[in-house]
Amino acid sequence: MLLGLSGQHKDLDISYEAVNGAEHGDGGVLHGALLAGLVEAMWAGDADATAAARNAVVEAAGAEVMIDAVAVSANFHMMTRVADGTGTPLDPGTFDMSAAVREACGLDGFTSRRDPHGDRQRVPTSAA
Repeated sequence: MLLGLSGQHKDLDISYEAVNGAEHGDGGVLHGALLAGLVEAMWAGDADATAAARNAVVEAAGAEVMIDAVAVSANFHMMTRVADGTGTPLDPGTFDMSAAVREACGLDGFTSRRDPHGDRQRVPTSAA
């Protein structure tokens, strides 16, 4: 959602489908395909692929962009783990506002969207 809001602020045409690999290209983000490749390599745990992706981003966009991309990805990963570990659902406002983005990215199918105590989607009680 923040990507979409920042994209609107900068008059960019952001494609959420590119976030989950459903669409090839840059998603409307400068160096988006390289950045997505870096993040995918990082979380796949392939050291050689990660090194190659880091080098490609540095070559195309600079070390600062690579560092920012890794830091943002790590921060989002950390926040998701904290929310998952505490069983924190999306608040009703965010749940409603993010519906189209979650659908476009296929996020509701991710393991982290399932209730750890059952097979229900983790949604706010007011929206369930």
